Amino acid sequence: MNIFYFFKELGTPMYQWQRIHFIDELGRGGHHIITFNPLDYPSTDEANEKLISVIKDTEDIDLFMNCDDSSVLYPETMKEINKMGIPSLLICWDNLELPYKHKSIAPLFDMVWITSVETKYLFERWGCKNIIFQSFAANPYVFKPCWGKPISKVGFIGSPYGSRVNKLNDLLASGIYCDVFSDSLFNIGYNTSLGKVQQFDPLDVCIKAIRYMRFPIGRKVLYSTIKNKLMKKTDLCSESKFLTKYKSVSDDEMVGLYSDLALSLNITELRDTYILKKPVNKTHLRAFEIPMCGGLQLASYTEELSEYFKDGKEIVLYHSKEEMVDKAKFYLDKKNESLVNLMKKAARARAEKEHTWTRRFNEVFKICK
Repeated sequence: MNIFYFFKELGTPMYQWQRIHFIDELGRGGHHIITFNPLDYPSTDEANEKLISVIKDTEDIDLFMNCDDSSVLYPETMKEINKMGIPSLLICWDNLELPYKHKSIAPLFDMVWITSVETKYLFERWGCKNIIFQSFAANPYVFKPCWGKPISKVGFIGSPYGSRVNKLNDLLASGIYCDVFSDSLFNIGYNTSLGKVQQFDPLDVCIKAIRYMRFPIGRKVLYSTIKNKLMKKTDLCSESKFLTKYKSVSDDEMVGLYSDLALSLNITELRDTYILKKPVNKTHLRAFEIPMCGGLQLASYTEELSEYFKDGKEIVLYHSKEEMVDKAKFYLDKKNESLVNLMKKAARARAEKEHTWTRRFNEVFKICK
């Protein structure tokens, strides 16, 4: 399959994960992926103009793929691509939280891949066809077990904010040892995904607030953010004797940590919604990276996660803060180390069998044919 992938690409984890995940895996599987980065051009206008000529000069494109919105890939440009008769796919990585960013461009694609089913009704309302719901996955060639010396702690790799902070604080307050890996712990305001200190932009905040107000899930996210700020409990308990802070780690180091940590914390609650009686849950990359590395993840129960991995066999799920603490203590107990190791191996086997990018994209390729 020859795939032409248009996506705005910066050299930060927020963008580069796509290369180490599905671009690498599909390439190993014999697929050829050409990437087109609009940031390589002086302006968005010029990038859109160049895109058309590059596609015309490229032979045998089996699939045109995009994940950006209409401010980056213009609807007029997409209409020109449609005239060429090339099958097209829009991937909406954040359709749970930001569905409206793709409203004007989504109906122009032959297929729309959403990673959260909750906002599917919006895409149907906008006239989209061939809506495919599939979650994320993990590259088995990059994320592979390298079990070494066990680390009897709960680990979290990523920026601690929103629900992540609340959950880590609950574990620390219960005397559970946690390791957190993020440059943001040493640089106030630093966003690991963005690779820089995040600046407060009032206009950007207003635009996002307006977007959130347009649908039920967005309103819950907005309400919980305001409520959490007012509660003034959004700071990580950095001085806790149970917390060890580390700088951000490389992909190779992350694989090793997921393999060796007794438990790796997976946050499913979206942003600050952890504080609500009924949080908004989203399945992220971490849900598949951890088990693919031969790690054992600790996550709040969601029906979706329970379908991907067997609770108590391949994953540790909980329904309340109290159950989270109790299960963390149980699996961190040295007496249960052999059980943890068995669960890690089972988690890797399930991930390798059912949650690869090859498996996900094969569902797309079936429609292309």
